[in-house]
Amino acid sequence: MNKNNFGYKSIKELRALYKSKEISPVEVIKDTLENIELLNDKINAFVTVTSDYALEKAKQLEKKILQGEDLKLLSGIPIPIKDVEPMMGVRCTFGSIPRDGIPNEDSMVVRRVKQNDGIIIGKTNTPEYGQAATADNRVFGSTYNPWDKNKTSGGSSGGSAAAVAAGITSVSQGGDGGGSIRIPASFCGIYGIKPTQGRIPRIVNASVKYNVVNNALSGPITRYVEDSAILLKALSGFSNEGEYITINENPLSSEIELKNDKYKIGYSRTLGGANLESIISKAVQTSVIKYQNEFKANVDEINFYPESIEEIYHVFFDWFCTKGYASDPELIDNPKIKAKVTDYLLINWEHGKKVTGSRLFECYNKIGYYRDYMNKFFENYDFLITPTMATTAFEVNNPPEKINSKKVSDKLWDFTPFTYYFNLTGNPAATIPVGFDDSNMPIGLQIVGKMGSEIELLKISKQFEKILLWSNNRAKISI
Repeated sequence: MNKNNFGYKSIKELRALYKSKEISPVEVIKDTLENIELLNDKINAFVTVTSDYALEKAKQLEKKILQGEDLKLLSGIPIPIKDVEPMMGVRCTFGSIPRDGIPNEDSMVVRRVKQNDGIIIGKTNTPEYGQAATADNRVFGSTYNPWDKNKTSGGSSGGSAAAVAAGITSVSQGGDGGGSIRIPASFCGIYGIKPTQGRIPRIVNASVKYNVVNNALSGPITRYVEDSAILLKALSGFSNEGEYITINENPLSSEIELKNDKYKIGYSRTLGGANLESIISKAVQTSVIKYQNEFKANVDEINFYPESIEEIYHVFFDWFCTKGYASDPELIDNPKIKAKVTDYLLINWEHGKKVTGSRLFECYNKIGYYRDYMNKFFENYDFLITPTMATTAFEVNNPPEKINSKKVSDKLWDFTPFTYYFNLTGNPAATIPVGFDDSNMPIGLQIVGKMGSEIELLKISKQFEKILLWSNNRAKISI
């Protein structure tokens, strides 16, 4: 399709057009709504479209601009929100039939988008309670990859990633509890970053507020690195309503200034001996070499092996499932409700219900060890680079039974062995597109930084962006 589309313009480009009064937010929102109508039947990225709200907000912003008021960080920018973030008066399902409803308050993420004059254009598809690495649920079905209509967009922020990859918007909000930003961003050939644990606060209730290990947090999925910096700036910052672990120092900048930064990088072909497709390994290595030559970086090939990937997976899965079950036990404990939940959630939470106290204690000890391993790694290196995924996107609801000719142990998790470790450690981690496989499906490279190093992580990401030019790529199903 050759339709003119504002979804390929960066936040800065749109802001400049608003300031010059060449376009108005009303034009952009109308165009975005048209694009959703044009493509959503093909990819199923949006599950709720907030047309009336978005147009009214755009008209209000148009008046402010005409009156010469200063623009905020997200003024007039259309932003999809993942359907696990409540927005007052707008349907929120969490991808769950039993929890489908209309919330009476905004989440912290929604509140901060509104405070920065971003325009929430709709809610995007997600697996039930974010419990899978693909965007499939019993409420809305599956989200499809804009690069191939038969393949998954990944998850759990699959709808948000598909919206950006299709050129509907250039920026979206996602959440990451085990890779849920990086997985779909990698599968869809765009940029995604999981910030440091505690960087973006959440409003949570009761004792959950004081949990010192939180694997899940919000973050950006964007076409351009600098747009991620801007959205991170808008969403981050301390709040008394947030969790105990919320960061109360080192505010982020929305400006990413490139200098002659020469980083020391540890590059590992795998993590804990995880298996992956050879074409992914080759694409990542080629990009690392290209980066090293361009920026004269000091790159050491290492074996990143805190423990075997099998052990890391069991620690993550036991802890992840226990936390999930504890968050809403009625979903599987109430027989009438249990019949309505998705198979993967049932598997996860029944597993979590059986995890013993002594095993959970052991998991917390392992998490402490993993964090210590990362701290010691960053005594010698600025960044760690690994592949993002073990495979490229596969057919919807048909995860691979073999990876690199080796039979998988768990079809629902073995394609993503490189992401969840860093949800346990809390480190910021980003995925960048580095090429395509033989079926023209995107391949991602993961960059991990030390705790609190989002600005440096964004800088090195922008260096990669400068030489790889992925923003020029256009998916098969796109504007």
